[in-house]
Amino acid sequence: MHIDLLNLIITVATDEAQTFNWRDVTYQAVNLTILLLVLVYYLKQPVKNFLIERRGIIGNEIDDAQKAIAEAKKIHAEYEEKLRHLDAEIRSLKESIKEQGEVERKEILRQAEIASEKIRADARESIELESARARRAIQSQAITLAIDIAEDLIKQNLSFSDKDKMIEKFVERMEEEKWHQSQH
Repeated sequence: MHIDLLNLIITVATDEAQTFNWRDVTYQAVNLTILLLVLVYYLKQPVKNFLIERRGIIGNEIDDAQKAIAEAKKIHAEYEEKLRHLDAEIRSLKESIKEQGEVERKEILRQAEIASEKIRADARESIELESARARRAIQSQAITLAIDIAEDLIKQNLSFSDKDKMIEKFVERMEEEKWHQSQH
């Protein structure tokens, strides 16, 4: 196939110029070879360095990607493990919350019982104080009433001589009382 192509090129070139110019072909081939050798000479090391650097960059990116994949797989496995234990953890949390609620309920009931006992004690004390005050008020009224009745009875049944005797006894008692106070 290459030979056919070469024959075609030669035929076309000879038809136009009637002769094939080997010198131009050789000249062009030598120029191309020199250009390629110069390019290879000057670009060989930079291209080689570029390819080595590029290989290193690609290798690093592959390593980073593999690390990222490994990390993602690890995280995925952790989440799958957590998902497997999620139901048990939820049950555990529910039980814990239920137990804590029961403890708090018992504490609230205990506090309510203490408050109830305090209210009862305060009520008993208040009732006793009110009863004592009412007794004193009743006694005071009874004494006042008894004194009023006694006074009325004494006024009705006491004669003038009895009054004089009572006044004398009262004066004697007052003097004795003064004498006792002066002794102390």
